[in-house]
Amino acid sequence: MQLCENASPIQKIQEEAFEILSFLDKVCREQGFTYYLAYGTLLGAIRHQGFIPWDDDVDVWMPREDYMKMLDYLQNKNTDERFGSNDGEYRHPGERPSQLQMRVIDKKRRIRRDYAGVRAEMNPWIDIFCLDVFPEKKKKSYLNAFKRNLFRYKIARCKKFLVVQDSFFGKMNKIIYTLHNKYHWFKHTLNVEKRAEKTVASIMKYHNQNGADYKEYFCFASVYLPRPEKCFFAQEWFGEPIELEFEGKKFFAPSNSDAVLKTLYNDYMQLPPVEQRVYTHGTELIEE
Repeated sequence: MQLCENASPIQKIQEEAFEILSFLDKVCREQGFTYYLAYGTLLGAIRHQGFIPWDDDVDVWMPREDYMKMLDYLQNKNTDERFGSNDGEYRHPGERPSQLQMRVIDKKRRIRRDYAGVRAEMNPWIDIFCLDVFPEKKKKSYLNAFKRNLFRYKIARCKKFLVVQDSFFGKMNKIIYTLHNKYHWFKHTLNVEKRAEKTVASIMKYHNQNGADYKEYFCFASVYLPRPEKCFFAQEWFGEPIELEFEGKKFFAPSNSDAVLKTLYNDYMQLPPVEQRVYTHGTELIEE
């Protein structure tokens, strides 16, 4: 991915994310780890052969076994001076434990980004989400747990899509956010991380039951989806990864990306209305 001299701020962030993704791809190919492009990144690869023009995120899925190997690699074996995990870095309110969602960062660069009205400075990153198996009898309980955690997450992050910000409830949400994240008044009630860790323990119990007949993947960390039901996928849609072009380079994707994208976005090839094609993250690269 090469930029012109007059590259826009979003293009600079996209280039940065592309470089981190290229590092992840290199490690996975060398170590034999399986990964798949996910969410808007997968959609961008299919519909635009690269980034969605008004988006800068990069998301990746990894099955549990490969996910844990990647987590161990980044935390204990990685020798790259530029790229690594975000252990010890800025953690956003409600952020998932590393057993569910990890971030690969560029340790040499910094960005500014808005979080619940706070302009925070941090390392650029891409997200890796874990795909877990589960017994069919646990699907309903996992879905209900997801919904509860999603609600707490929205409050903890003061998410604007929970309530209208200038309404009474929106103002109350901001007060709760401040009391929870700055003064820790609600840490026992809204402790999203601790509750998610209990879910991890349950997930790992089933993951370690060798020979169990599992048919679906579940991504518990998908707190950004409008409907929790969209975090369940048939395992057969993934399988042996295929290669898709993304910004002039080949990356791995689910074998049946069409079924995955239809689950997530329905008619995914249809572009949104022009007024919705806007850059909302407000991220800027801090130039050296």
